[in-house]
Amino acid sequence: MVLQDNLFSIISQVQEGGQPAFQVQINKEWPIYRAHFPGHPITPGVCIVQMIQELLEVHLGRKVSLRKAKNVKYLAIISPEEVSELTVSFPKIEEQEDGSLKVQAQVASGETLFTKLSATFQ
Repeated sequence: MVLQDNLFSIISQVQEGGQPAFQVQINKEWPIYRAHFPGHPITPGVCIVQMIQELLEVHLGRKVSLRKAKNVKYLAIISPEEVSELTVSFPKIEEQEDGSLKVQAQVASGETLFTKLSATFQ
């Protein structure tokens, strides 16, 4: 499932402290929010991980797939009624000898950190 231009759209691609980052806008009208959860919509964790993967692909200019999610922390709820823009940053993207990528990503808005992820992509 492709979430770019459905759940979210890229506003800009920037560098934060020498690391790639994206400003994205959440589409609060996306159908998932009617089901997850009616009257109190929140962004599903799996959608957050997929958004990170798709933005990593934009940065790299190629497709990748998640091989191992070592650590995923959901620190706060992303409600489309309260948050319309997010920053998705990649503090670490490290290519391994086997061609895989060790990646750290964060999803935030202002001072609020919503998600931290450490994963391996191929």
